[in-house]
Amino acid sequence: MTVASGAHYVAGRVRIDRETRNALPMTVLCVLPARIGSQRIPHKPLQRIAGRSLLEWSWRAASSVPCIDRVVVATDSEEVVSTAASFGADVCLTSTAHASGTDRVAEVARGEWGREAAVVVNFQADEPFLPAAAVRAAVDAVKAGAEVATLACPIGEESEWLSPAVVKVVRAADGHALYFSRAAIPHPRDVAPRFGDAKGPWLRHIGLYVYAPDALQRWVALPVSPLEKVERLEQLRALEGGIGIQVCVVEPPEGGVDVPEDLERAKRILSKGNDHMHGIQEAHV
Repeated sequence: MTVASGAHYVAGRVRIDRETRNALPMTVLCVLPARIGSQRIPHKPLQRIAGRSLLEWSWRAASSVPCIDRVVVATDSEEVVSTAASFGADVCLTSTAHASGTDRVAEVARGEWGREAAVVVNFQADEPFLPAAAVRAAVDAVKAGAEVATLACPIGEESEWLSPAVVKVVRAADGHALYFSRAAIPHPRDVAPRFGDAKGPWLRHIGLYVYAPDALQRWVALPVSPLEKVERLEQLRALEGGIGIQVCVVEPPEGGVDVPEDLERAKRILSKGNDHMHGIQEAHV
């Protein structure tokens, strides 16, 4: 699909309101955006771990989620296309002009794979350990009417809270995100933070997103926002643009693969479990 035709699609699409969406079959499309331009781990999706690529391990994790109906790898790299095809994944070769994984997911959702999707999942290609129950929580939130849903877990210790590499999120009483930040928020003026408390306000964001299709297309049509530029966090564009993000609090999962040390940790874990790490359900792949 060209940029022009994509813009025409967004402009001409009839938006599905919450009541109508709840009446439709809840077909769930999961997209794994994968790029090889990572600065911290070159060719990250293609890194070999316990006999498989990181991309394949993450695809297996997504494919093992019972509520997901189809999993598609989205990439602008022929190398990734070849690797994904080698283990039987559906692949969409997307535009090279996309600035983010969200843009790549939105392109897939506008095309043939997204035609019948009532829910779209953005599952990162470096998250081989994300539990199915956590993904299901976010999917259920969108099925229940949320525009967008994401995940968070309690912060475990002060170093995590203080680290700008860890994105924090604060929620309203109804669970919607008030703000995402690299700063140590919320600031406890009078009391020490209670880390590890599932009911407390100190939460770490987990980068899985689930969208209603109309909300996804509205998100990518928004211009880069002022707060997004400051924090370098794309989800702030959605908040500034008036798109609500429901935050589902889950048990802390094993972390994804962001830096070389994470790659070594993943190798240790996956070398122990290998083929039994994720049960693939044939109906989903």
